[in-house]
Amino acid sequence: MEQQTEAVAVPPTTLLTLNQKPKEAMEQQTEVVAVLPTTLLTLPREIIAHILSNLVDESEGKSDIQAVLRTCKVLYAVALPISVSVFRNTVKSYSGSSAASRTRNIQFLRYILIQKPWLAKNVRTVIIGRCSVYDDKYVGFNRRQKGYETMSDDELHVYGYHIEHIIGQLPSGYTLSWYKQWMADLKSGTSDSQFALILLSCTNIRTLVYMEPEGTRHVGQLLRFARNLLHINIAIQTPGSEWGDGNHPKMAIPLANVRDVFHETPNYKNGYMTFYLEAPDLLALPRLRFYECVLANGDYVAATMFKALPRRSSSVEEIVLHCSYLCPEALKGMVGACKALKKFEFTYGRLVTSPDLMTPRDIIEALLPHADTLEELYIHLEDNGEKDWDWVESPEKLYLGPRLHKLRFLKKLTVGMQALTGMLAFPPKPEDDSEQMPLEIEGARTIVECLPERLESLLVRDCGVAIVDQMEELLAVIESGSRFEKLTDIRLVFNAWKMDMDVDGPEITRLNRDYANVRLNIVLQNDLAYLYDLGFLITEDDEYVTERNPMSRVNSRHVRDEYLESRGKVSNEFEMVPNIFD
Repeated sequence: MEQQTEAVAVPPTTLLTLNQKPKEAMEQQTEVVAVLPTTLLTLPREIIAHILSNLVDESEGKSDIQAVLRTCKVLYAVALPISVSVFRNTVKSYSGSSAASRTRNIQFLRYILIQKPWLAKNVRTVIIGRCSVYDDKYVGFNRRQKGYETMSDDELHVYGYHIEHIIGQLPSGYTLSWYKQWMADLKSGTSDSQFALILLSCTNIRTLVYMEPEGTRHVGQLLRFARNLLHINIAIQTPGSEWGDGNHPKMAIPLANVRDVFHETPNYKNGYMTFYLEAPDLLALPRLRFYECVLANGDYVAATMFKALPRRSSSVEEIVLHCSYLCPEALKGMVGACKALKKFEFTYGRLVTSPDLMTPRDIIEALLPHADTLEELYIHLEDNGEKDWDWVESPEKLYLGPRLHKLRFLKKLTVGMQALTGMLAFPPKPEDDSEQMPLEIEGARTIVECLPERLESLLVRDCGVAIVDQMEELLAVIESGSRFEKLTDIRLVFNAWKMDMDVDGPEITRLNRDYANVRLNIVLQNDLAYLYDLGFLITEDDEYVTERNPMSRVNSRHVRDEYLESRGKVSNEFEMVPNIFD
């Protein structure tokens, strides 16, 4: 009788080795143990570079990447180009603005053009405070700064070579005079000439963020020169043109790789009154996609500059004008220059009270040529504020009207109640004996008649109870599933500090119920949160007592990001972005 053996569960790896000779099994086991663990240094350099790039923060003056340079040769080689990818030069100034340090400019230029000239091509982002052509006024103050430096004659010789190499492409008496002035200003140490040299020498800049210059002798000329080079380069590359036969080598065009431009001013009273001297040239940059200006002040002179831009010539896809004033013709010229605009944002700033301030109707007329591309529209005109609009002769200009429906690819809309419906939430304060804005524009279309069908998100500001009836109609249409199938997010921001909640509250609560196809949020906003939502300047209680805008990318990108996330959601001061002054 055979002896029965008890079944034993054996792991699969053990079963494989039962049929192997001991030597084979040992060799297999040894082979498994010999696999080396993965470490940072064993990764491909592209992956290491991607990891280390996260140590560079545009919002900080010093980067953690500097510590990596002191670890080992391998990481040093990978981290070195990343260490210069962001050049940030902003320091607090007794004048109340974020000035640029001339010493920091000199050190950076020396590093990327003399000590390690192969690094200049790795500069991707330039963030710089206010530069000036009048630095001699502050020479005493600047010389007291720790580590004040000047350029040597040998350094100036190298810098002169870089300047001559680019502007010498168009030899003339003008460029020769400009070259001499540029070299003289570099020797005297003006921050304007230093900033222009950084822009000229760093050929792969993608993001440019700067404060309005105090005078612009070289930065402004460089922008215009780049624009002229671009047009000439296109001409000489075109066979049969008057400039050439198409066989000429391509020109080296400064700032040709810039995709993103932001500039602002420290002048909160009058705004950026000379932004039109730079903006048209910036919009002409061949690869620019995003343009933003804070406190832009554009009157009829700006309109002349923008209208000189050829229509549909700019590659800009997004325009943001925050706390700004713009006349209708300036808007038309700026927007008309874009080939295919995807986003337009305008927030009104109390810089000018003028009948030339663009109206909602001006905005929609300027944007209609982009009806097939525009996806996001953000308008905050402070609807209840008196802006001296000529509503008596042309009341229809005070709201967008049925033409809004023609923006058929629009996905996201932020707008005031009057601009959307033609109804004013509250009567404005009487001033003198002049006629006041109407509470309702006769014949104005309803929200249902005006909204584009593909809209996904709607935020309406400056609301009063007059919007409730129209909103009930819109919600009923959405719930029926007959129209606005993609409109799933609606937010209404009421000016609660102007309302009698005992009377108006029950009217608003008519909307406060659950909906199957849409999410409705109602915000009752107080006056302080309303001003905060407009993005008015904030005052920092520090040794300089400085002011800045929460939309600033020069002063604090983190505050900006949190502010953008909070817009249209804040109802009182206790819900504002924490640490707003950090």
